[in-house]
Amino acid sequence: MSQSLNVLFISPTVNCYIGGTETVVSQLAQRLKHKVRLTVLSGTPDEGKGGLFDAAGCELLTLPFAGRDSSRNRFWSRLLMTSRFKIESFSFFRSLARSGIDLSRFDVIATFYEADAYLLEKHYPALRERFRHLLPGVSMRRFFKRVPARDVFFFGYRAAPRAERKWGVKVQSLPLGVDERFFPVSTPSYPSERRLVFVGRLDKSKHADWLANFFASSGLARQGYRLDIIGDGPLLDSLRAAHGADSSVRLHGRKRPEEVIALLHGAHLLLHPTDLESFGLTILEGMAAGVPVITHALDSVKIWAGEHPRYAAHLDEAAWLAEIRRFEERGYWERVSADGLAFARGLAWAGIAEQVLGILRREQG
Repeated sequence: MSQSLNVLFISPTVNCYIGGTETVVSQLAQRLKHKVRLTVLSGTPDEGKGGLFDAAGCELLTLPFAGRDSSRNRFWSRLLMTSRFKIESFSFFRSLARSGIDLSRFDVIATFYEADAYLLEKHYPALRERFRHLLPGVSMRRFFKRVPARDVFFFGYRAAPRAERKWGVKVQSLPLGVDERFFPVSTPSYPSERRLVFVGRLDKSKHADWLANFFASSGLARQGYRLDIIGDGPLLDSLRAAHGADSSVRLHGRKRPEEVIALLHGAHLLLHPTDLESFGLTILEGMAAGVPVITHALDSVKIWAGEHPRYAAHLDEAAWLAEIRRFEERGYWERVSADGLAFARGLAWAGIAEQVLGILRREQG
């Protein structure tokens, strides 16, 4: 019976950061915890931030580690000339080795970042048949020499063609879903305030700094617009220094999912000037809330979202301003909102979680 399946999710960041992968882990956990015996193994970074994961109904274990934004991580990433994400994973697995946690008590062990998958395979080879790796993509050159492709599943549609082209391996792709809580109770009406929202990790790939600078110079604030920036990351301090005194720009920092949903409902637009997406979950969540989305025309987004979002030329201030202005027409806003919401209703986490459960139960099926 699936209820007897003892499952471990390894996700060092789910309890202390907000991002696409952390959302995946959290959403899957909330839907699978009633169908399996679920333990989530996460971390508490050097700064001690944590408590973002809702552990009700499952077991949460935490380990200390050098989180991606910590001074210790920055030091080691500079010294070793490698990414903060890899340092994060190496630090976490060092803590795991010292913790005394017995991984052999779990029937299935799932990872969600490629460095975690690689290190799990490296340090626990005797348990290899229990591993499932649900990843946004793979960039490590030697990854598939250690990790069997049959145990890897990609969320989103950008990574699989690249893996086949670069390494000659075929990897199954899964779509991402949307939390049903994002759907509004009633049909959204044209907002009474022109509140623009950004949700995501505050790093260079998401261009929250560009967005804040663009907004400040655009003149939109003088016409009643406001920009809400939701998220945490290495750019937060510089954003506060540059825009903290601007009453039209609100820097919310980290927020729990229910707080993000509340901020999206009633928003005028979701702005997502990203360079890098394996899927684009934030875009789907914005549409599910009935909020029109403006983003960049990335192949990894267009392959599933089509023309439901609106696309502006890459970091082109005139193009972004023109797209924002179009939504000042009530009828246009209502059409795009309704179209995006109808599309998003076809994607929900419940169905995705059932697919993942089938992957976890592979040897039991």
